[in-house]
Amino acid sequence: MELLDLYDDNGNKLNKTVERGKKYSEGKIMLSIVFIKNKDNQYLIQKTSKEKGGDYSTTGGHITTNETPLECIIREIQEELGLKVTKEDLRFTSLEKHPTAPCLFSVYEFNCNIDLNNLTLQKEEVEKVEWLTKEQILKLIENNQFKESHGYLFKKIYIRGNYEKTIICDK
Repeated sequence: MELLDLYDDNGNKLNKTVERGKKYSEGKIMLSIVFIKNKDNQYLIQKTSKEKGGDYSTTGGHITTNETPLECIIREIQEELGLKVTKEDLRFTSLEKHPTAPCLFSVYEFNCNIDLNNLTLQKEEVEKVEWLTKEQILKLIENNQFKESHGYLFKKIYIRGNYEKTIICDK
C-alpha cells in the first residue's frame, strides 16, 4: 500500500494522507516530473510500457508520504532510467496545478548529454527512450500519444513559457 500526502493549492501539506488510487475529497496529491534536455535542445522522452498505457511522457511519479518533491524525482530518475543524479544536477522550474484533476506537479529540469545505450530502463514502466525535438513532442501531443498532463506541462512551460514560479518544500 502506497500512501500519498495531500496538499493545498499552494503546495503546503495538509497533514492528511490517501492511499494511492483511492478517492479523496479534500486537497491534492503531488507528483514530480523532470524534463531532461541535451546540448542539441532535444528532450529525453520515454514510451511507457503497455502496462502503463503505452503513451509517451517525461520521467516522473507520485510523491509518497514524507518524501520531498526533490527526493521523489531523484528516486524516479534512478528507478525508471537507472541514472544516478544529485540534487545539484536538478533545477526546480515551477509548481503547476493540473487544469482539471486534483493534483499538483513539481517540475524540474536536468541538462545533460546521456548516451541512451548506457541507461537501464525499468521494463515494467518504460518500453524505450529517445531524444526528441520540441516539434516532435508537439506532434505526439497533437496525435494524443503523449501523456495528457505531461503534454499540458510541456506546452505551458516550454512552448508558451508562461508559468508561475512557486517555491515549495525542499527543492
